[in-house]
Amino acid sequence: MQPEVKKQYKSLNFIYAIILISMSIAALVSVFLISKMGQVPVFKPEDQATIKSIVIIALLVGIPVSHIFFFKKIKHIDQSLNLINKIRMYQSAFIARIAILEGIGILASIGYLVTADHSYLYMFGVVFILFLVHAPTKSRISNDLNLSEDEEELFLN
Repeated sequence: MQPEVKKQYKSLNFIYAIILISMSIAALVSVFLISKMGQVPVFKPEDQATIKSIVIIALLVGIPVSHIFFFKKIKHIDQSLNLINKIRMYQSAFIARIAILEGIGILASIGYLVTADHSYLYMFGVVFILFLVHAPTKSRISNDLNLSEDEEELFLN
């Protein structure tokens, strides 16, 4: 693998790991605070249904939007570009995808914190699983970018 491509790949994985860890810490802090203090009474009980609806809508809209946005950006990557530029464009599309998912995960963690409703943890779990499924592995990147055999060999080795 070329040094610049290797650097881009490591950078992408570092960003992915930091976002995954920060999102997980937010969820763990919420669980810890709820177990020690109970819910943080920020909203009236009658507003909790509205909060839940907002988080569910964010989940139902955000996941497909992140998926569609990512693949639209990938589709517009010019195949004539060199490998380094393809990886850079992939990185920006990937970061946008995980930023949307992170926002939903943080929103679910906050929802749990202010309501102590365990269904928010299930919503967080969905986002967490999607994060794990979409990890930026070499084979996934190669497949998503539809690399030529030469580029794939450069990238995978």
